[in-house]
Amino acid sequence: MKKLRMIATSHLGSFFLYTSLVLSFDAHSQQPTLNILNWDDYLSEQTINEWEKLTDSKIRLITYDNEDMRDLLLTDTKQHQIDLAIVDVQSANKLANLGYLFDLNVAQFKGNIEPKWLETCGDHAVPYLWGTLGIAYRTDKVTSPVDSWADLFSSRQDLKGHIAMLGDYYGLSAPALIHLNLSPYTDKEQDLKKMYELLKQQSDDVLTYDYAPSYLLDAENKDDMYAAVVYSGDQYTMNDSIGKDVWKYVLPKESSFLWLDCWVIPANSEKKVLAQSFIDYIGRADVAAANSESIGVATVDLRAYQLQSSEMREDELIYPSQEVLDGLYSFQMLSDANIRKRIRIQEAIKVIHESK
Repeated sequence: MKKLRMIATSHLGSFFLYTSLVLSFDAHSQQPTLNILNWDDYLSEQTINEWEKLTDSKIRLITYDNEDMRDLLLTDTKQHQIDLAIVDVQSANKLANLGYLFDLNVAQFKGNIEPKWLETCGDHAVPYLWGTLGIAYRTDKVTSPVDSWADLFSSRQDLKGHIAMLGDYYGLSAPALIHLNLSPYTDKEQDLKKMYELLKQQSDDVLTYDYAPSYLLDAENKDDMYAAVVYSGDQYTMNDSIGKDVWKYVLPKESSFLWLDCWVIPANSEKKVLAQSFIDYIGRADVAAANSESIGVATVDLRAYQLQSSEMREDELIYPSQEVLDGLYSFQMLSDANIRKRIRIQEAIKVIHESK
């Protein structure tokens, strides 16, 4: 499977300049434009092109690699024109509770989506794709496989200064807590303190806390990254970035997380009907199957799964066996107080790292 490179996208670092330019362009366009906020490489070109032809509309992709910035864009309703967005479950529920999301009639989009995914995304969001949190490592750089969280926290000589950790509070804290044999949902002060001390000690071995696929796109020293905490499917983008099939994705031996992404429509969108038509289109079994396979990430749709190639369906890194799934943590909402504590730890670790 090939991970496709998207067109007409912008990283959030240049988001404001980019938006001002394209809005100026749109003033002379007769076609309605749907502004989609999404991860990079997370919607196939075929899906985009076919929907544009079907509806005589245009899609503008605005990409992000930082969940905090994404949520800021979705809550700063006066500044940004976002009509449709991909968010994680935590943000879907939080943004809905704060009144920032349009109240979708989810029942009309449910199709053949597994009930557990519908329940997890909630009443204001439609499930899109799911996967796991794991490790990608360069098979041409390390002396032995990197297949456990312990490898990232053990000061392995071949990994010192070559590790990429996720910089968001959930992605940073979960691997550390699991490695410490603590609950990844814990809010106990002593547990979070142990996590902080572990992350502080590890900071000497960390190359970056930037999202690994984005780092490989922008950094001059991309060959210095040997191992990274990533989401399943990221390895395809990472291999594309360096032009070599050397990044391998693994699920850590100890355990890890299932993640789920959902489509949401901001409450202030002026193109809710157009956005809903896109959700309806990408929810068609044939479209969902092809889009999922192009990206290399698992579909939530049972019928779409049956339409995919045997190579896709039998890939246990995309669709883990039930035995493996039973050993993974499912998503669980954290309290606001717990989130604030983890964000403070995340910010402190980054300051420590930058000061070295």
